[in-house]
Amino acid sequence: MIQFLDYKVSGKTALDHASVTTRVDYNQSFSDLICARLSNRQTEYEMGRSRVISRSVTKTRWPEIRARPFDRERDPPTQIENLLSRKQQSKLRAIATVLEYQRNNSTIFSEGEDAHFVYSVVTGVVRITRHSDSGRRQVLAFMFPGDLFGLPDAGMYVNTAETVCPSTLYRVPWQQLREMMLREPEMQINLLIRVAFDLRQAQRRIILLGQHNITQRLASFLLEFIQHPDFYDASRHQLTLPLTRFDLGDYLGTAPETVARAFTKLEKEGLVRRISSRLVELCDIDALRQMVGGRRRNTSPSRRT
Repeated sequence: MIQFLDYKVSGKTALDHASVTTRVDYNQSFSDLICARLSNRQTEYEMGRSRVISRSVTKTRWPEIRARPFDRERDPPTQIENLLSRKQQSKLRAIATVLEYQRNNSTIFSEGEDAHFVYSVVTGVVRITRHSDSGRRQVLAFMFPGDLFGLPDAGMYVNTAETVCPSTLYRVPWQQLREMMLREPEMQINLLIRVAFDLRQAQRRIILLGQHNITQRLASFLLEFIQHPDFYDASRHQLTLPLTRFDLGDYLGTAPETVARAFTKLEKEGLVRRISSRLVELCDIDALRQMVGGRRRNTSPSRRT
């Protein structure tokens, strides 16, 4: 007969009584039991860094891995979509833990730490950053619902991941995900599509940072944001921005004050309207796309034909 023991591991340094319940099978091998204890220690460590609550996966939306597929199956070309079948989602959720970060600027993992888990965003936004030797921060990417991050490099995290706003994540053990991919070739293809999508996004950003002025970069960023329905109300053309001007500046490669001036310029040209510090109306999406498509870096968008 299999016996189970339920016990709680509490984050002693958490601001509230955050805890996670783990179920242990007494018939487990010794190595499996040690792995379970190490997982609990990781959970306790995470809760000590920020206010984190683990909750049942059955009350959370299905995990997704979102990207643009390799093949063009329809016209116009397919937009970003979930790659996982319901069966794959169910299997992924079975090995995952749901983490709720209730505060912004909570650290998920740091550069140089051992990488035991990968993460998928359910709700909220996560920023991926790296610091130079001089201490200057560069925001490399923002992770939105359906984005996968935290893939190891030689067993370590090469970047730092932090919440931009209250966020819910799926945390998946890397070794279990590898085993699943060996059993499910379709999962390997989906992960390849996602990694290739991230690579293309990085290449696109290199072009933007190298050949476009700050107003064009900001316009491009706003157009990227509208692809995420959690933050864009298509009927009202209103975009909710959970980011600070410091996040935007470090992402676009400029100072926060320059970002503010770029917003003002877009408003004067009638392309956007700031309703509040976090809510922006996109008044002319086609004109924003034309601005991003401008060729000369130092040419003012208002003078282009």
